[in-house]
Amino acid sequence: MTNMPNAPLVYTLGVVRFPRVPNVERFADGFQDLIRSDYPVFDEVPIQINNVTLDPKGKVNVQHSQARMLQFAAHNREWAFLLTEELLGLHTIRYVDHGDFIERFKIGLRALLKVPGVGVDWIEAIGLRYVDIVTPRKGEQLAEYLHSWVIPPDAPDMTFREGMYVASYDTKIGILRFQSLRNPPTTLPPDLDTPIIQRNNWKRDRPLGEFVVMDMDHGCRFDPVVTMSVDMIGAKLSELRDFSKKLFLRAGTEHAMNIWKEKA
Repeated sequence: MTNMPNAPLVYTLGVVRFPRVPNVERFADGFQDLIRSDYPVFDEVPIQINNVTLDPKGKVNVQHSQARMLQFAAHNREWAFLLTEELLGLHTIRYVDHGDFIERFKIGLRALLKVPGVGVDWIEAIGLRYVDIVTPRKGEQLAEYLHSWVIPPDAPDMTFREGMYVASYDTKIGILRFQSLRNPPTTLPPDLDTPIIQRNNWKRDRPLGEFVVMDMDHGCRFDPVVTMSVDMIGAKLSELRDFSKKLFLRAGTEHAMNIWKEKA
């Protein structure tokens, strides 16, 4: 999240969403040719898309369709681009700082726009997501690391098993969704526990003691759509990150910040 050498950040995802590009697989070779020196490993996995619409009477209709997710990963799979018919994403388990992440994202976006015929001229949304795993040191408690509003609470005369706190906040540029998972079954939110994550071997072992998974997802939407601009997307990603950072700093205690600033 920040430049803390011992930060609890374990996963970062940035995405830009655009109007659907039918059969995006036909552009995969052209895109990989432009990024192959840094992202030579190719994967393709099926995904399910759920389209939710309202009819004139207000009835909710959900349509399911199958699509493909393409991944272009670094040789060590620590960084990778994602491409579907509706988005380009960059995800990693080796986040350094927001400047490095944004520059990498812009390289991939410029490469995609250079592919002949791809036709990505408009964007609908931009998003940035951070996942942290907070585990106390031996002999310490979660309350020494996170403020009380972050941790799903204990109940009198009962032993806590697992729980979740979820909130969303309006920011000046979008909506920031925050969830805190205390002692969840896995170390990633369920929607991120995908075949791509498993193929990259990014899923961490569950800690033996108490822990919290903090998940921050900040996004902005454009209605109507706006013209594609690499520099604008980079600037928006930076703004999205700033609000997420503020919430992260408010969630952690002074004791936690001192530990996370130590050399790893």
